[in-house]
Amino acid sequence: NLVIFFSFLVSFSVQQNKNTQFYYSLILFDGHHRRPSTMTSLYTNRVAFSLVLIFTALSPNAALEVIGSGYGRTGTDTLREALNELGYKTYHMKEIVEGRLGSDAMLWHAQMENDCSDVEALRDMFEKGGWTAAVDLPASLCYERLMKAYPKAKVIHTERKSAEQWWNSASNSIMIVGTIFPYNIFYNRIPFFRTHKAMSDAMWSRVLGGKNVTVDDDDFPQAYKAEFLAAYEANNARVRKVVPRKRLLIQDHSKGWTDLCKFLGKEVPEIPYPYSNKRRDFYRFAYKMAFKFIFGAVTAFVICIFLMYKLLQLFTKKNKIKDL
Repeated sequence: NLVIFFSFLVSFSVQQNKNTQFYYSLILFDGHHRRPSTMTSLYTNRVAFSLVLIFTALSPNAALEVIGSGYGRTGTDTLREALNELGYKTYHMKEIVEGRLGSDAMLWHAQMENDCSDVEALRDMFEKGGWTAAVDLPASLCYERLMKAYPKAKVIHTERKSAEQWWNSASNSIMIVGTIFPYNIFYNRIPFFRTHKAMSDAMWSRVLGGKNVTVDDDDFPQAYKAEFLAAYEANNARVRKVVPRKRLLIQDHSKGWTDLCKFLGKEVPEIPYPYSNKRRDFYRFAYKMAFKFIFGAVTAFVICIFLMYKLLQLFTKKNKIKDL
């Protein structure tokens, strides 16, 4: 963003001189046009003009090209890694947590409660972030709205072999992350995690058809197992019903790159197809994020104490000088 901001400080215009030859004129910070007086300045301006074109091409504004419709714990992180390898910039729940995107969490909270109706807000978030693909919860709960907002985007659906297999994975990972240490403390005391919890509550409530649930309920998620299984099966069926065949791929990760690359019109990479985020990988990521947060907080605290100590030393020294 800073690069783009500074690129706007330099703009170019094309002017015509008496011989009807064109030259580039650099607009300096005072806003005046200055005609290149030497070949050096002309070449400099041409280079700068090329840089502006490059900055424009690298602008973060982008449109979604791939939309994931599968629930979390259906291989969405494997899909994320595969899409990134194919050149996409993929939005996933991991991005919210790892980047502590509190504003995104608040937006998703509102979307979950309003049937994903604020499509313009979603477009703004994705396009400003430069995201070209979106998979996993909560984005997959808005796939129908996103399909209409991005009519050229393709839909990739991921699912487990059975609803029971999905439940065994989800109910022992993403559904209970707020109950494990230290997240059970974070969720009630740290602003970002409180926001994330509110989003998670709204997200699971939407999965259950609007039933009001919270992730720190003593009986969550076990009390709702039958409803979750039904919701999972219903989502798989609805995707097949509402997404046109030409726009839909049911991605089977066991087949590797073949179907995915053919569907997206991409060449098959030379590296093996990724397989990530097994349950142990999920917990490894969760504890890694917790450690990073705690380490950052402790580091900030130590720095604050050090600065206060230095200020106190300076203040004491000045007082001694005055006394003398």
